[in-house]
Amino acid sequence: MNITKIDHIHMHVYVYVYVYVYVDDIEKAEHWYQEILGFTRDSSLYFWFEQGGPLVIRNDGASLSLFLKKSQHPGHTMAFAVQASALLELIPLLKSKNIAYTVSDHDVSMSLYFSDLSGNKIEITSWEYKQAKQILENAV
Repeated sequence: MNITKIDHIHMHVYVYVYVYVYVDDIEKAEHWYQEILGFTRDSSLYFWFEQGGPLVIRNDGASLSLFLKKSQHPGHTMAFAVQASALLELIPLLKSKNIAYTVSDHDVSMSLYFSDLSGNKIEITSWEYKQAKQILENAV
């Protein structure tokens, strides 16, 4: 699945260039984000992780900085924009991994919501409304 961009973030703080994601286990989180959402390690920034910073992972134009969770404020949601066809890949994968998800029809976009291993909320949004709606209705 190719994530075209970070669509938006539901947060109670300012958003910077890198989205900070607080996880229970960085290695497991890296694997999960790779397997479920297609992120890969940014090798050009790996030195930062080796020096005690975050592990930066990317999928096209979306970057996440994985930090070891110490505390997390409630209400964080990362929303990623995808083409409707990406939902055809994602839904069977979520089902095969027993990852619970919900679907929301926003009248102009369709969104799929689920959580990562550490409880961080994820929203996958397609603005190709008619195609995404048909795909998600057929998947339920």
